Amino acid sequence: MAKEEDLSVSTLFKEIDEELRQDKVTNLWKQYGSVLIAAIVCVVLGVAAYEGWKSYDLSTRTELSNKYAQALDLARKGDLDGATKSFQALADETDNGYDTLARMQQAGLLVRQNKMNEAATAYFQIAQNNDIDPVFKEMAIVLGALNGLDVMEPQDIIAHLQPLVGSASAWRHSATEITAYAQAKAGNKAKAAELMSSLADDASAPPGVRQRAREFAQAYAG
Repeated sequence: MAKEEDLSVSTLFKEIDEELRQDKVTNLWKQYGSVLIAAIVCVVLGVAAYEGWKSYDLSTRTELSNKYAQALDLARKGDLDGATKSFQALADETDNGYDTLARMQQAGLLVRQNKMNEAATAYFQIAQNNDIDPVFKEMAIVLGALNGLDVMEPQDIIAHLQPLVGSASAWRHSATEITAYAQAKAGNKAKAAELMSSLADDASAPPGVRQRAREFAQAYAG
């Protein structure tokens, strides 16, 4: 009887410990998830806008910039249907970088509507376009994986990101971090901790990323 009670208590403590560790991971994601998304989106918008800006003459750039600003204004006012149509028209009109930026904004509007599966699909479709700059392709892969974390199979997320992890890509750190989240979701906490530890030790990663990775590595390792 005593052994059974000891076993029950031991099991209970293990369950509580697991819940606490899971809560820690959840809280860390709540704390840092929006930071990761914001950082990625800022780089996406900055690079894409720059690529579009340098490709056309001043008058054309001004016209496209105005159309892009008008579409953004519709989105800010909550007219998501109007914004989507405006971004689509812009994407169909040009192929100088603004088209990719417009399609990314369309995917972002899907995120705003909590259509995460459709958003992830849209980003991955952008990445399949071999005519765009590799940096755009890699951005789209990372954004697709990030927004697909909660709606796609973890192994699919991992497969999409695999070419970027351990590569020379500017997005390798984000790809490694999101891969770790997907591994954890798949139940591979040890692999997730390993990836986060390697990221925390990577001197080329931004300080904020390394700090976040260090905390998640500890949480996953338990």
